[in-house]
Amino acid sequence: MRGLAFIRRTCLLAVLLIFVLSSLDAAFASEQSHDIDLVSRITLLIFQLSIIIFAAWTGGWVFRKFKLPKVLGEIVSGVIVGPYLLGAISIPGFVQGVFPMHPGFPVSPELYSIATIASIVLLFLAGVETDINTFLRYSFVGSVVGISGVIFSFVLGDITGIVLSEALFGRQYGFASPVPLFLGAICTATSVGIGARILSDKRKMDSPEGITIISAAVIDDILGVITLAIVIGIARSSDVNWAQVSIIAGKGITIWFAFTALGIVFAPKISNFLKIFKDRGTISIMSFAMALFLAGVFEKSGLAMIIGAYTMGLSLSRTDLCFIIRENLSILYKFFVPVFFCVMGMMVDIKEVCSPSILLFGAVYLVVAILSKLIGCGLPARLLNFNTRGALAIGVGMVPRGEVALIIAGIGLSLGVIPHDIFSVAVLMTFITTLITPPVLEMLVDTDKSMLVKQTDRRLEHKEISYAMPNPETADLILSRVINAFDHEGFFIYRIDTPERLYQIRKDETFITLKFTSEKLYFTCQPQDASFVYTLFYEVIAEFEYIIKNLDSIADKDQVGKDIISSGNDAKKEGLAIREIIPLSAVEHNLTGNTKEEIISSLVELLIRSGQLHSSNKQEIIRELSDREEIISTGMQDGIALPHAKTRLVKNMISALGINREGVVFGSLDKKPSRVFVVTIAPESFSSPYLQYVAEVSKFLIKPENRLRLLSAKNNEELYNIILNYK
Repeated sequence: MRGLAFIRRTCLLAVLLIFVLSSLDAAFASEQSHDIDLVSRITLLIFQLSIIIFAAWTGGWVFRKFKLPKVLGEIVSGVIVGPYLLGAISIPGFVQGVFPMHPGFPVSPELYSIATIASIVLLFLAGVETDINTFLRYSFVGSVVGISGVIFSFVLGDITGIVLSEALFGRQYGFASPVPLFLGAICTATSVGIGARILSDKRKMDSPEGITIISAAVIDDILGVITLAIVIGIARSSDVNWAQVSIIAGKGITIWFAFTALGIVFAPKISNFLKIFKDRGTISIMSFAMALFLAGVFEKSGLAMIIGAYTMGLSLSRTDLCFIIRENLSILYKFFVPVFFCVMGMMVDIKEVCSPSILLFGAVYLVVAILSKLIGCGLPARLLNFNTRGALAIGVGMVPRGEVALIIAGIGLSLGVIPHDIFSVAVLMTFITTLITPPVLEMLVDTDKSMLVKQTDRRLEHKEISYAMPNPETADLILSRVINAFDHEGFFIYRIDTPERLYQIRKDETFITLKFTSEKLYFTCQPQDASFVYTLFYEVIAEFEYIIKNLDSIADKDQVGKDIISSGNDAKKEGLAIREIIPLSAVEHNLTGNTKEEIISSLVELLIRSGQLHSSNKQEIIRELSDREEIISTGMQDGIALPHAKTRLVKNMISALGINREGVVFGSLDKKPSRVFVVTIAPESFSSPYLQYVAEVSKFLIKPENRLRLLSAKNNEELYNIILNYK
């Protein structure tokens, strides 16, 4: 029935959509004869953005389902909905298609403007996330690997462009011609995000190979930005010789280094200026406004806008505001960046890519792009204390080109410097290198063996402090208080998007990393900041001791326990049905046991019997239930006991019901033996549904007639039918 209702709604929406589009047909019919007016162009842009957002997020979701980088899904979505495929199909309301081809360029100026803003967002946040001091301080090898990789890949990419352009297209270029230069610049790029995601999943971010890959990728980005500045300067010059190349290169390097140096020197003053706004959201927006301004300055200076955005981000990365900027602008990133990759995909002519010449060009360029990083980055790593596997892992980690390569290619296409077929080659290379790298890198780093020839100690400049937690609930409370304490002291806290809970905490020059598990809190800091961490944690513990000492005056625990059951009389809201959680095999009308410990053991056996719990986890679950009973008894009143616990051993909430007619002393609130037992085990992350279920159980058991029926059941089937028929 639900499926039919969905189909009916879908058909109705389709009819309405056709009606609306038909009514718009007249408004867009004049597109064939003259330029559409401003309102119509904006309306078209709105439609285009809505389709791009849906397509990009759908493509990213599908690719993530297959454990592939979502950026590839966003590119493929762009290819599909773009002007070379579905986008140019005439439909009611859009005579030339939703994404009509524009003279000289695949997408409209308005849409490409959105993509340009997206590239500024992308590079600005990439700069903010770059801790250049840390990488240079801890990884000399990373710097050497990054520089070697850039030089090697640029030269090979440039030469490949010269040879293949003449062999396949009959175009003759010199080494300093714009097209080979752009192919060389595209070849230098490395995606920091793809490698970082894999290393994070494998917990290798702080390993020698992890530090080397990330730091080398950062060096790649920085040198790639400088290279792009030089290439753009050369491309915009009408007549280029080696003397002019030197002048243009010197100008590009000088401007970039000058602004970068000024940004780094004046970073504290920039930070203090932004702090005037106080509100964290406003601080983040104003920092992005500064990035836009510097992007415009760089464009006016003959360099690319993205270089100015990256420079501003790099300057702010040295301040304690970098975390809140990343956190508050993440919504801009989530909106704009998928749009950028989708638009890049829309500029790919799939028919052109499938032509033999482009496929051959792309295949050779792809091989060169892979080998240039494997050799250019792997060989120096092998010579600098990494074994063969480690050097290969570093080389593979530098292979994916990702977002920076697409930005460079897009700039070359928009400037009219590189032809459309070369842009398609660049996208093809970027797509495949991004596709093949994750599984290979994951396989290489998935080992506990060292990747160094000779072990080195990288922990000398860090102090590690850890505190064991008694249980997950206490750990959560302490973490919350620790975060609040840091915030009260004026620190900026940023939670990294990783499976484990990892926080970066910063104020001025103080930098602390906090990693949280249910067993421990781990702090990593500079030795001079250790005393502050000790003091802060001591104050948090002292605060907890004060709270515990005064807890009795806050509430009457016995009365709260009675309220749990008695509130069932007034409960009107339908909760989570008991029958949805407890199966037939998890009820027992004759539960064995004469003590609390024996009853708990029998209840756990019920969970195992019903297949809800694996037998290997029996003792651990019994221990966790017993630990919970030591805190405060779950024996309520009127013969009811609700033993429960949260654990990492289960993924879904499980429950069982047992009846012991003789009654067992369970520490109940009314001091009477307990006869009806409902045990519940929930995952550590479970919250609201678990509480709803306990409330529903209480509402059921508070009624005397229900308890009497349960105690009168002659077998398990009769007992289960009582639950099944409860409404």
